[in-house]
Amino acid sequence: MSMNIYAAIARQLRLKRLQAGLTIEDLADAAGISVSFLAYLETNKKKPSLATIAKIAAALNVSVSELFNEKNIPEVAAEQQKTLNRILKLLQNQSPENTDTILATITVLAKKLLDKQA
Repeated sequence: MSMNIYAAIARQLRLKRLQAGLTIEDLADAAGISVSFLAYLETNKKKPSLATIAKIAAALNVSVSELFNEKNIPEVAAEQQKTLNRILKLLQNQSPENTDTILATITVLAKKLLDKQA
């Protein structure tokens, strides 16, 4: 799968943040950037400078090169991709603040469902 470098970085930023268990607010604060700017980076709506990528990598405790490596991005099953696409469509016209609220709600719900399964 070939994607442009900014799309790969956007996906890696989000993946690494989630793997670190950080909220978008946590990472933005640690990197010294605004929450809305980080949200735009994660959704590939803005392009980060190399300096910004370095700040985010340091805040995530990963190398800059890890944020460029699209091979580390796990492939998503077709059904999951359809679901993700539906969620993205719902988020399309939302403000960054609403997007954060929706993501937080989904996160809480997902955790509760996982707890029920355990």
